[in-house]
Amino acid sequence: MAVSEVAIKVPLSPGVEKVREQDNSFSNQILILFSAPLLNEDLSPVENLSIQKEIDAIALVLENISHPIAVEIVVKVATSQTLQDVLSSRVKPLIIHFIGHGMRDGNSTALMLEDEVGISRYFSEEELEIALSNHQQPPCQLALLNACHSEKLAQAFVKARVPHVIAVNAEDKILDVAARCFSRRLYQALFNQDSVANSFLSSRNAVKLDDNLKTLFNSQTLQLGVNFDEAFKFELLPQAAHNLSLIIEPTDSHQVIYPQWSNTNIPRDDPKFVGRTQQIHQVIKVLVESDRRCIALHGMGGIGKTDLAYAIARWLHERSRYKNGVWFIRLRDTDSVETLITKVKQSLELRSFALEKELKNSRMFLILDDLDKLIEKESNELIELLNSLLEQCPNLKLLLTSRDSLVRDILYCHQEEVCSMGASETREIFKKYAPPQSQWGNADLVSDFNLLVKFLDGYPLPIKLAASYMAENQCTLKMLCEDLNIEPLDILDAYSYEERKERSLRITLELSFRKLSVEAQDIFPFLAFFPSGLSLDLVRDIKGRSGHKALMELLKFSMAEKSTTADDWRVTLPEPARTYAQSKLQEGRRIDYLAPLVLDFYYSKFCDTVLQLFGSGNNKKGQELLLQENSNLILFLEWGYDHENTSDAICRSARITASLSPYWRWIEPNQDPLKRLDLALAAAQRNQDREGEDFVRKAIAALASRGEFKDVQALRQGSDGLESFEFETVKVNLLGEIIERETKQAEYFSETLPNDISLEMVAIPGGTFIMGSLEGKGYDSEKPQHEVTVPSFYMSKYPVTQAQWRAIASDTDLRIERDLNLPTQV
Repeated sequence: MAVSEVAIKVPLSPGVEKVREQDNSFSNQILILFSAPLLNEDLSPVENLSIQKEIDAIALVLENISHPIAVEIVVKVATSQTLQDVLSSRVKPLIIHFIGHGMRDGNSTALMLEDEVGISRYFSEEELEIALSNHQQPPCQLALLNACHSEKLAQAFVKARVPHVIAVNAEDKILDVAARCFSRRLYQALFNQDSVANSFLSSRNAVKLDDNLKTLFNSQTLQLGVNFDEAFKFELLPQAAHNLSLIIEPTDSHQVIYPQWSNTNIPRDDPKFVGRTQQIHQVIKVLVESDRRCIALHGMGGIGKTDLAYAIARWLHERSRYKNGVWFIRLRDTDSVETLITKVKQSLELRSFALEKELKNSRMFLILDDLDKLIEKESNELIELLNSLLEQCPNLKLLLTSRDSLVRDILYCHQEEVCSMGASETREIFKKYAPPQSQWGNADLVSDFNLLVKFLDGYPLPIKLAASYMAENQCTLKMLCEDLNIEPLDILDAYSYEERKERSLRITLELSFRKLSVEAQDIFPFLAFFPSGLSLDLVRDIKGRSGHKALMELLKFSMAEKSTTADDWRVTLPEPARTYAQSKLQEGRRIDYLAPLVLDFYYSKFCDTVLQLFGSGNNKKGQELLLQENSNLILFLEWGYDHENTSDAICRSARITASLSPYWRWIEPNQDPLKRLDLALAAAQRNQDREGEDFVRKAIAALASRGEFKDVQALRQGSDGLESFEFETVKVNLLGEIIERETKQAEYFSETLPNDISLEMVAIPGGTFIMGSLEGKGYDSEKPQHEVTVPSFYMSKYPVTQAQWRAIASDTDLRIERDLNLPTQV
């Protein structure tokens, strides 16, 4: 903790009373207050800032300081409430750093804060002065207001006796790039113990020399470079020498603590996402101000539902709205509720048998993305599950995405249709994927761009395709419009909404496809057969190095997307492009050509990887691999059961099924693998694969010996009366002392016997385990070790009483050769 000399060593502004020594309490903490509202008060979008880039740059600079420092970076969203809380805290940060917009209206200036639904909240000079008043000590040693027009606002910090305040000239706006450059160099100098004055001047110089600013057009000089203009916008207040350095608590070890992106599986940033701010705000508003805890986004394929869901999730998680995190579950081509449950449990690392039980007290935001297959196959079961979750988990919030509306019969649900992007948003997203505007050409630029925007009609996938095509082919905007053969505006206006979308998608896809290399054209149609995405390992196995190169080419043209949720590197086909991809399949190059190659990969590589993971005890990784590959695997296995015809007497579909049968619950949760094994057996016999046939028969025997293939979750689905309870297990050492306790869960049901006698029965899952002692240990009677398979069953939760035995005997054909009046032995 820094000592009270701070107040003595730093120069005070004229007329400000000296702070008493005992009142100063500064920590080595940098407090970053950021504000990124979605909309202005008039609901117009707020310009986006690269806030995370600035925070990451500061953390990196501090980590690279050569001498030991101990500093904590704390990041908070800047609302009027958090600002007051921060300024009233007893322990004061070393630096308060505001990142956001500043506003100017006449002679008045304000910081743009945000409210809880993402609307801007203008915090005036007068309000800031009130918030800073009546405190016995200054709120920090240095305040940095990286916001436009912040000089007047800085005077409130000066009046609060903050010795060093850096702001932007009241007349000026500051570029985001310049603000990041300045703050990065400032922190480097301050923590190298330079004086505040020298640190400030070094930061100005860094802006003067910044390469990015040298590439920007200067409207004043009509030349490239805005470095000096930006550098001199920064002001150091009050007017004093600032010759002392900050007083930083010394340390012997180097430690920089800053917030990590955790408690979620969504990517931290999507630099190419733009727009949709009004819809994000609308969803946030419903979540905050109503009792609706389920948001259902629906709209045509490729319209941007998944991207919007990610953006909503990021906004919420940045503000720590949900204690137990924000989680994204990708469900494309998932066709059973049981698979959905398994994927949720796998992503959240849940152990409980009942999803509702596990999430009952969780404050969580859960995204279930791409529910179309489930709506088609198990609509009623899906609605039943969603309602159960919403009823039993009061702090759980859900966001659903699908092409069709899913509001029917769902409790607490708000429906939100995702429509086309507006013209301004279309322009912005096009610029994200297109080459720099200096390469667009000059002839009829405005009219060509307006025509292109009208043609693309706010449909995200065609926008990305057209812009990527322009970038990869280095053509001008006029050349792009000619290649797309865009019709005049009056003809475009005559098409219906659906016709415009279909035309823009088909034409942009066809244009991009024609420009692909032969290798990329060959592999693009195959993506239609991989609903779970095509992994790098698989494409290298069947196509070699050229396959990887072809996938990279598809990504560049925006004809494929890299999966953001898979644990390995894989690409997926944008859903609206699937029909087009199938149309490009050549005769002799369809699934009958592809499936044998894929099955050979699964047989020779994939199965070995899975078995090694489970065999080495890395069950989690094995489960993840099976879950993310399951849709692909089932598609090709089903082809193999019906069509595989090998020349080497190795029926790969049969052997794969037998190899993976012990882990089938992660491929088709709650489905009996015996059904698959029967199909595999027939396929092995058709291919005269004797070894494979024997392998399948052994797998069938192993599963049959366990009885009906059900885990406890399956038992639960078969009985409406199952309830959960917790129990404790203990481990003891050789002295009988307890060395570990662990709380676990099980499920049971209650049954009423004759004479109103109740009996509670616990569900015990089936499984295989090892009995006996190793050689050299235990008794001879415990040898040899052997495998025992036990089917699923129920057992009494408590020792059975005489009354219960009588009730059971009187209600069944059970013959008990004992006196029921004797005491029960347990």
